[in-house]
Amino acid sequence: MCTVTLIKPGAAPGTLRLVTNRDEQHTRPAALPPQVRRCGPRTALMPIDVVSQGTWVGVNDAGLIATLLNVKAPDADVSPEGRVSRGGIVPEMMRHADVEAAVEALKKIEADRVMPFRLLLADGQRVARMRSNGRGLSVELDDHSGLPLMLTSSGLGDHLVDLPRRALFDADPPADTAAQDHFHRHGWADRTPLSVTMCREDARTVSRTVIDMAPEGLVMSYVEVDRYGIEGPPSRQELPRLVGVSD
Repeated sequence: MCTVTLIKPGAAPGTLRLVTNRDEQHTRPAALPPQVRRCGPRTALMPIDVVSQGTWVGVNDAGLIATLLNVKAPDADVSPEGRVSRGGIVPEMMRHADVEAAVEALKKIEADRVMPFRLLLADGQRVARMRSNGRGLSVELDDHSGLPLMLTSSGLGDHLVDLPRRALFDADPPADTAAQDHFHRHGWADRTPLSVTMCREDARTVSRTVIDMAPEGLVMSYVEVDRYGIEGPPSRQELPRLVGVSD
């Protein structure tokens, strides 16, 4: 599962910073660091999940960010039989130039063909939060006035981790990059399954991805995280941000 935060660290229009911790089963193979991929008319950066050949987070040259979280909740208790991987959702979103175009495209997805998910979309002006319970899709669309924001999920049950992590986030909402990074490295020694950098018997935080978006360009940084929460060497990819793009 994941913990995602999105902040606006500067006053310049179009400036955003997203950080996502990826939490995975110990048995799942390590992902590939960020790759440059062509997604329809757009060029995108994304790490690659070697099982699905998809991804959980990406940013494209139009300045559209997308990140995916699984949903583990009573209203989303559905069978995986006959459903396709969620890993293809973010690459599909990367084909579009802005939040509104991506939202319209996602509305065409048949929710009963994909396992439950939440999707966060952001561009230089808008933020969208979309949720599928495996039967239907809901959408919340807003501007940047609601930032900073945090989303989180867990195989234990989303409600079990949301309360402590949200209390931590709300007590000191990160307004700059240092505070955001500090939040994502947080761990309770006596409550490791509930920590932001989490660890339990069957799963742990395996990587951290950072997207820095500025008017002049985009940077994706990626690090693997070991079972003790120690980060490996960073991988960094840059992407020029196109001006005046259209879908």
